[in-house]
Amino acid sequence: MSREVREQAQPTGSRVLEMHAGTPRLNAWYYAKFADRIRGDVLELGSGIGNISRLLARDADSLVATDVEDAYLDTLRAELAPHPHAEVHRFDLDHPPPPALAARRFDVVISMNVLEHIHDDAAAVRQLVDLLRPGGWLLTYVPAGAFAFGPMDEALGHWRRYSTGAFRALMQGAGLRVDRLEYMNLLGLAGWWVNGKLLRRRVPDPKQVHTFEKLVPLVRLEDHLRVPLGLGLICHAQKPA
Repeated sequence: MSREVREQAQPTGSRVLEMHAGTPRLNAWYYAKFADRIRGDVLELGSGIGNISRLLARDADSLVATDVEDAYLDTLRAELAPHPHAEVHRFDLDHPPPPALAARRFDVVISMNVLEHIHDDAAAVRQLVDLLRPGGWLLTYVPAGAFAFGPMDEALGHWRRYSTGAFRALMQGAGLRVDRLEYMNLLGLAGWWVNGKLLRRRVPDPKQVHTFEKLVPLVRLEDHLRVPLGLGLICHAQKPA
């Protein structure tokens, strides 16, 4: 993402992160999709203000949380200060890894709501694969449903929303073995489409986010099903040993 696009998207992104700081049930649901893979040395991309980093710090042997925004990096350092095994670095996926990370290798690289912001997502994925140890896991969450792309995506600086076919091709093109790839949050996709396509909103409604947080225990019943569409895609992809 160019600096200009990032600066335009940052205020909207900050508001969304702040809303999700108040949705522990929703954050726990996202994290549950990856928790069984979190082990060893973990690198998190696009950590924001630490909504997921706090959960990662609990389970990882070591955690490197990263972002590109100075304000987020400061918040992350404060949030992760109680965890001596956690550190914070600037990492922009549009550029090579910083020297502090370039020579390191990780058991898990996790990226949530990041790849849709990168114009050349294939190059970004290859870069992340290089940071994995053999047998390591790239865990990703990305927005899904190209038909739902609208004003909120534009305001957040998204280049795209993904399908399972496109995302599988992206992972396999980087030499990864896809172990799990599925949609999640069908109800959230319906809400995103209505707010973006019909109401032309550019920022989620905080009241709707608060209401959805209360509904998460009910919405999570979909975990027992194979939903055909969803607000996002989750993927577990492994680097060959």
